[in-house]
Amino acid sequence: MSRSKKPVVIVAAVLGALIILPLLILLISKMGGGSDLSGGASGLTISQGETASAGSYDLRQLKERAESLLGGEIANALREGDVGLDFVAGLKASLEDAGRALEKGKTAEAESLYKRVISKSEAQLEELSLAEKARAQNEATYQELQRVEYLKVAFERTYREAVEAYNSGLSALNAADYGQSMDDFELASAILGDLEARAIQQIAGLIESAESSLAKDDLVAARAAYEAVLEIDSANKEAIDGLAMLTSLDGITEEMKVVRELEAAGELDEALKRLDALIQTKPVNAFLRTQRELLAEKILQRDLDVLIEQADAFEANGAIDRAIESLQQALALRASPELEQRIEAMKAKQKAANLEVLLEDGFNALKAGRYADARDLYKEAVALAPESKEARTGYEKASSLYLAFIRYDQNLANADKFINEGRYPRAAKFFNLAMTSRPNNVPASKQTTEDRVRAKLNAQSMETPVTIISDKRTYVSIIRVFAPERFKDKELSLFPDVYTVKGTRKGYKAVEVELKVDATKPNQRIEVTCTEKL
Repeated sequence: MSRSKKPVVIVAAVLGALIILPLLILLISKMGGGSDLSGGASGLTISQGETASAGSYDLRQLKERAESLLGGEIANALREGDVGLDFVAGLKASLEDAGRALEKGKTAEAESLYKRVISKSEAQLEELSLAEKARAQNEATYQELQRVEYLKVAFERTYREAVEAYNSGLSALNAADYGQSMDDFELASAILGDLEARAIQQIAGLIESAESSLAKDDLVAARAAYEAVLEIDSANKEAIDGLAMLTSLDGITEEMKVVRELEAAGELDEALKRLDALIQTKPVNAFLRTQRELLAEKILQRDLDVLIEQADAFEANGAIDRAIESLQQALALRASPELEQRIEAMKAKQKAANLEVLLEDGFNALKAGRYADARDLYKEAVALAPESKEARTGYEKASSLYLAFIRYDQNLANADKFINEGRYPRAAKFFNLAMTSRPNNVPASKQTTEDRVRAKLNAQSMETPVTIISDKRTYVSIIRVFAPERFKDKELSLFPDVYTVKGTRKGYKAVEVELKVDATKPNQRIEVTCTEKL
C-alpha cells in the first residue's frame, strides 16, 4: 500500500488525539455521575433502567480491545504510512461516538460502535499482513529470477514465461490486489523451479555422456558433451575442467590409454610408473598431476585394504599382537579415528587375554611350589593390569611364599652342610629354622634333602660313649665339657658333634685334637698326649 503524502503535522495531530482520547473519555464519564460499572472500577456511567450486571464486563473488554487496536497496531501502521489519515480519523470518530453512547447509558449502541472499530481495525491489519507477505514474496521471486538468469539463453521461452508471471504479480501488488499478486509470484517461482530442475537433469546427462565417452577414449564425443553443458550453464565447473582435461590430452592420448588399461587390470604400481614417466615429458601438465594424485590415492587405499584384511585374519586366528601390528601400519598410512578405536579395543582384548594367562600360570606355579616363577608371573600381571585385585593379591602371596622358601632353602642347606661337617647341634638349629619357614609345597629335590637331614639328625640325637687316653702327665680338657686334668684314660658320654680336645704339659708343646663324635660309631677312642719338647 502506498504511503500517505499528507503533511507530517496532521499525522502528529492524529497520533496525539489517539493518546489523549482514553483520558478524555474517562474524565467525562466521571463528571457525568450515575451508577458505576462493575462497582466503579471503570468510572463510566449508565442510564436509569439498565443495570451493570447485564453485560458490563463484555462491554469493557470490547472498549479496551478497540482502544488497544487504535492506539497500538493501527497507530504503528499510520506511522509507517500503511494506512491513511482518513481511515484512522473514521475509527477515532466511531470510538468517540461509542464513548458518548456509553455516557448516556446506551450500552447496545456503544457495543455496536466498539465492535465496528474492532472489525474495521482487524480487517485492515489482516490486509496489511497480506500486503507484507506479498512484498516478501515479490523480493524472493525477484532474487530467484536473478539467480537462474544464466539459463535465460538456453531456455529463453520458459524464462520469459516466468518473467511475465512476475510482472503480472508486481502489477497486482501495486494495485493492492495482494491475493492475485501472491498467486502470480507463486506461479513464477514454480516455472523457475521446473526450469532449473530440467536444466540440472540435462546437465547431469551430458556430464555422464562425456565421462562415458572418455572411458571409451572417444574424445570428440566427450568434447561435444562438455560444450553442450556450457551452452546451458557457461560457468559449469565440471564442463570447464573437462574441456581443460581434453586439451591436456592432446598428443598423449595413447600413453594415457595404456595407463588406464594397466589401472583397470589392477596393475596400479606399473600404471603409476608409466604415468610418472609421462609427467617427466610434460612436467607442467596439470591433468597428468591430477591423475597421478588419484592413482596414488588408489594405491594407498589398496595397501590399507590389504593391511586391514591381514588384521582381520590375524584376529580371527587369535594372533592379536600381529593384528595390532597390521592395524598400526595401516594407521601410519592414513590417520583414522576408527582404526585408532579398533587398535585400542584390540589392546584391551589382548590385555585381558594376557592377564588371564599370567594369572593362571602364576596360580599353577604356586600350586607346584615354584614360588620364584609365581612371583615373576604375578609381578608381570600387576605391571600389565595394576587395577587387578587378583594380580595384586597373587603377587603379595607369591612374594611372601618365595621369601619363606628362600629362608627354608638356605636354612636346610646350612643344616645339610653342618651335618656333613659333623656339627649336629648347629645342623639341628638350622633345620628347625627351615621347618619354621617351610612352605606347604616344596620341590621333590628339597623334600629329599629334608628327609635325609631329618633322618641323620634323628640318628645323631643320643649320647655316645667316647674314651680319651692320655699319659697321666698331660693335662687334658674339652671346652664346655670338662676342665684340664691328668689321667690315663677317661670314659665320657657325648652328644654327636665336633669337639676340640686340648693337651698341655709344662716344657712341652701344647696339642689340639679334633674329636668328631658320631652315634653310628660307638666306643670311639682318642689319645691326647704332649710329647714334643720346647
